[in-house]
Amino acid sequence: MTVLVPKKKPALIAAGSLAVLALLASGYCWWNTDLLGADSFCGGRLGSEEARAALDSPGRLAQVRVQGDARHAEFACTLERTSRFIGGEEQRVTVRTTHEQGAFPFTTSVWKDPAGRSYLTSGATGALSSSGGYVVLPKACWSKVGGLQGNRVVRAGDGEVAVVTATVEKGSADLDGLARLLTRSARQVAEKAGCDTPALPSSPALAAPSAARPTDVQNMCGVRGFTLPKSVVLVGRAEPDTEQVNQGGPRTWACDLHLAGSEKASVSFAATTDTNMVQAATGGSETLRDLPADRGVAGPDQAVLHCGAGDTYFAAHWSNTYEGALLDSVSHSAADYTKAKKAAFQNFLDATADAHRCPRVTLP
Repeated sequence: MTVLVPKKKPALIAAGSLAVLALLASGYCWWNTDLLGADSFCGGRLGSEEARAALDSPGRLAQVRVQGDARHAEFACTLERTSRFIGGEEQRVTVRTTHEQGAFPFTTSVWKDPAGRSYLTSGATGALSSSGGYVVLPKACWSKVGGLQGNRVVRAGDGEVAVVTATVEKGSADLDGLARLLTRSARQVAEKAGCDTPALPSSPALAAPSAARPTDVQNMCGVRGFTLPKSVVLVGRAEPDTEQVNQGGPRTWACDLHLAGSEKASVSFAATTDTNMVQAATGGSETLRDLPADRGVAGPDQAVLHCGAGDTYFAAHWSNTYEGALLDSVSHSAADYTKAKKAAFQNFLDATADAHRCPRVTLP
């Protein structure tokens, strides 16, 4: 009589295959989702929900670098989202506390093209693009929150404001998610510094910019009668071409003029009633002079005027290439260069005065 012995090899193979599949599935979930991920990052300053919304792509979210004692307000932290097997976009963002000089969003090359950003419409001062953004901390925090230089905390000086910034170093960020990430972080920082405020919303609304459009040289930026003086229009080098305007917010209006020509020049104009920006512009500034009849203060490319809706800040900011071309066009005469830029800013103030119910002024 022959006894048949069951063959176990197929069953073992099947079991082994299932184990391999389970391992692959586990690895896939680990590298391409936030399964069993952290609830927060950077000592609790950045929430995982907001971080996932900001870096909204397949992949694993992780903290790759952090500076600053979790008990203190100042910090710098980098988050990264990476994926395996499916080729998702790598994303990296660094969020930090820092301090900026004056009305920095409208006066520095670091924050160029102000009209191309989306502005927080209420509760906080801030703006964002897919490559980063900022939220200005309440004024009560300006002397209490600084930035980090190594392990050393550097506080804001005269005329400087405390800010939480985000810089997207890889990929791009989701605007709404980045706004939530920044405002949550700003609330945490303010609380740790003892200058907490309910004015930083958890789900901030944003005012987006318009699409780029051709420039009407007689009514630039959509402002009736606003033109550039001939002294700043350089034939073949910097001539009006396209513009982008952001006028969706209740407090801030901005326009970026991109000029055609060899210099790839641009100039931006802005007006805002945002109290933080008005205070930042006037605090510690040595370039603003009192205007007659108590109409405000002004300099060659900035002004704070006493207007019908309250104090309003105006600014013009020129790209480095435009400034170089202007200086060259007037044979390197510093006086003529300043005169040409001031004439353009004067035209802007004249054209926008009535819309903002501002007094007519002559720049000093």
